[in-house]
Amino acid sequence: MKVHFPYKRASHLAASISAILMSTPSFVANAQEDEPIEKIEVTGAPVFRDRTASVSPGLEYGVNFFQQFEPTSVGDMLKRTPGISFSSDVGEYDAPQMRGLGAGYTQVLINGRKVPSAGSDRAVFVDRIPAEMVKSIQIIRSPSADQDSQGVGGTINIILKDGASFEGGSIRLGLLTYDDGKLRTSSAASYSGSSNDMNWNLSASFQERYVPKVKYERRYEPDGTQTEEEKEDDVRDSDDITLSGNVTYMLDDDSSLQFTGNYVSTSREEDQTETVYEVEDGEFTLDELVTDDVDIEEDSYIFGVVYDTYLGLDTQWDVALTYSQIELTEDVLILERGSEDDPWEYAGIEDIDSEDSELLFNTSITHNLANGIELKAGIDASRKERNEVLIEYNVDGETGVIEDIDLEQRYQVDEDRLDGYFLGQIPFDGDAKLELGVRIEHTQRDISADDLSEDSSNTHINPSLHFSKQFNETSTFRFSLAKTVRRPDFKQLSPTIQYDEPEDGDAKQGNPLLEDEVSYGVDIGFEKSFSTRGIFGVNAFYRDVKDVIEDVGVGTAPGGGILFSYNNAGDGSIWGLEMDLNMPVSDNTGLFANLTLLDSEITDQFTGKDRQFRDQSDYIYNFGVTHNIPEWETSMGFSYQKQGDSFSVDIDRDVILSYDGNLEVFIEKRFGEDYVLRLTGTNLLDAHKFEYFDNYAGDSAAEILANHVAGNIDELEVEDEEASRVITLTFRAFF
Repeated sequence: MKVHFPYKRASHLAASISAILMSTPSFVANAQEDEPIEKIEVTGAPVFRDRTASVSPGLEYGVNFFQQFEPTSVGDMLKRTPGISFSSDVGEYDAPQMRGLGAGYTQVLINGRKVPSAGSDRAVFVDRIPAEMVKSIQIIRSPSADQDSQGVGGTINIILKDGASFEGGSIRLGLLTYDDGKLRTSSAASYSGSSNDMNWNLSASFQERYVPKVKYERRYEPDGTQTEEEKEDDVRDSDDITLSGNVTYMLDDDSSLQFTGNYVSTSREEDQTETVYEVEDGEFTLDELVTDDVDIEEDSYIFGVVYDTYLGLDTQWDVALTYSQIELTEDVLILERGSEDDPWEYAGIEDIDSEDSELLFNTSITHNLANGIELKAGIDASRKERNEVLIEYNVDGETGVIEDIDLEQRYQVDEDRLDGYFLGQIPFDGDAKLELGVRIEHTQRDISADDLSEDSSNTHINPSLHFSKQFNETSTFRFSLAKTVRRPDFKQLSPTIQYDEPEDGDAKQGNPLLEDEVSYGVDIGFEKSFSTRGIFGVNAFYRDVKDVIEDVGVGTAPGGGILFSYNNAGDGSIWGLEMDLNMPVSDNTGLFANLTLLDSEITDQFTGKDRQFRDQSDYIYNFGVTHNIPEWETSMGFSYQKQGDSFSVDIDRDVILSYDGNLEVFIEKRFGEDYVLRLTGTNLLDAHKFEYFDNYAGDSAAEILANHVAGNIDELEVEDEEASRVITLTFRAFF
């Protein structure tokens, strides 16, 4: 019989809907690209998402909306946007998941171009990108042909500040406090200038990201009797240094040349101590203490040059070359002892080094015909190189001196892409537009690991159709069809074995023969703006996904656990409804809110039962209010975010992931138009992350699977993780 704990909370979506019918986070006005902002000013007035001019479904939010809550990173910004969730540790917002889907389904671009990832899963960790660098964020729900087709769930395009968008300078100084009494700082400065034939921007920032966490792992017999408890103290302490610059030269009235450069350096320490107790008849006996000290160094570079010119009045040609690279070094020291009175013993040392680089070449030509038809054709070429090395050492338990190498693994990936596209945009009936396009993506890949090498190539032809109809000055209807692709992550392709994954004793081995996932999607949306400012949008979507990549148990691992691999498990479907509302309640009060309802279906290859896609939340919502008091030059507001439960299945377990909601509050005092002092509180409700495991056991993969299908639970487990509240005091000056 399956046992449920009294505190194992079910999804409360039904109870929440009535409280959030007015919800969907607000997102900022589209600044016209051709109209530079002469100077940033703090006004305190409510900021709303504006109507979008694109034919395809997408949203754009300017930096002014997010800035009220003093986000430290792009991850902090994205948690307020519609349909984006995170499955990272509580208090951290690293890999965004559009429409609740797991890693690899969301594509992250910077200034419209791909960037490398430190991880093998192609996910870009946006918590390293400081909010101070950002001009705006675009949420692209369905791509046009001139955009990479990688994002099955969607694409996030981060637009960085440039000299053409801002004039003048700004300084930011911040002080952050935590529940344990620790203090951290953040600072940033930027300046944009221009002359007759040049504009430029320089930015620099330093921020200390500190996340102290406590996790309790409790294990039970199927009847609810507790057998073990583990307390995990985990502190993540990061220093980020960022430098960014760009300069644009007007070569003549029709041509420009732009140079850009961005550098992010992260030094991170992760100190994790696990204290394990055996529990018998309610008595706790200390069993083991383990500590992991992890030092991480991560450096990212992006350099680019763009040439843009008009060939006559109706034709524009641009060409761009971009080089980006990310280097990651991770050093792990593992210590153990049997009791608090015993000395620490060295249990192991691990070194992980990875380097991911990509060279991109893009060129396109756009031609406008006299009848209003716009034609665009282009070529995107890229070369990606990825190298990863893992070394595990045997060490002397007393001295920590390295004795020999226990394990050494490395793999290398060379991935070349050549994409061509063509699209045409046709206006008709005055208020309607039709965009038709096709993108052909060819990939050549070579993976080598452990004296093995595998070459593969594939070609995808990805058509797209977008239609928009403006019924009047306030209402727009959109319809979209597009084919998108999800490529396997590199560890899924590499034939190397990952030991102790996902649990101790288990292992995972890649499958070089994996096929890409392919999705056929439709979006139908309606957007209405209000005469008093503000906007309401609703979008329904459906994705039919072929060849979904999932784990499969294939045998016994060297450590005695299960040996996993990956295969194309079959086909699945994803659908949902996205709503956002931004509106003034009064001249000085604004309401922002969003609600995204999500569902999906795939047949689980372990149990044969239908379930949702792994890690997809049932729902995501945000809402908040901002209020301005002009006579006091003061503003205040709050924001609340919540995502629903998600579910995942392995051969030996079922997992439910649940997060509490996050409440943030701010109050600011302005001193004229150029200075502001802002107090912000984050995680004020002491949000927890819960994971509930139903674990299955057996002497072989076949026996484990049989027990799983039959529902014969071997062990129940609950993980409860919490992070600190954060209070931030920030001073900003504009000049």
